[in-house]
Amino acid sequence: MNTLNKQLIALNKESNKEYNFLLREDGKVEFDSKILDEIAYPIEIISNHQNEYELLVNGVSYSFSVETPFSLQRKKMLTSQASESTTIRLKAPMPGKILEVMVKTGDMVKAGDTLLILEAMKMQNAILASTKGTIKKVLIKEGDTTSKSDLLIELEKEV
Repeated sequence: MNTLNKQLIALNKESNKEYNFLLREDGKVEFDSKILDEIAYPIEIISNHQNEYELLVNGVSYSFSVETPFSLQRKKMLTSQASESTTIRLKAPMPGKILEVMVKTGDMVKAGDTLLILEAMKMQNAILASTKGTIKKVLIKEGDTTSKSDLLIELEKEV
């Protein structure tokens, strides 16, 4: 089967080890059978969604993210920036109206705490803290109308 001359890199999610692969004309990824070392193992693609693959190699499951060289560099840069920053900027997931703000600047929250209630399409949506930390800024108040991606709250995560 012919392959496109498009280099792809598979990044093992557990070990962060990189492997080179090819993209076939039908859009499928062609995996080399020498994923773990120089020994050839039978490989079965258990599942894939977009660029995420789960492979069964010699009876063991591995998760991979398949990237172009450019997207891999971008992913590494974004990951390093995210790990350096301790501020989480909580944005509105959809347009709506703020019904209730349950936190104020300086409050300590833990993962899963409700920060605010956003009404969208006559549904009340609880917006939760994703991590433990301190509320740095509350940029909205009850009754405000928000657009998608409006900045709502800044949270300083606990390190």
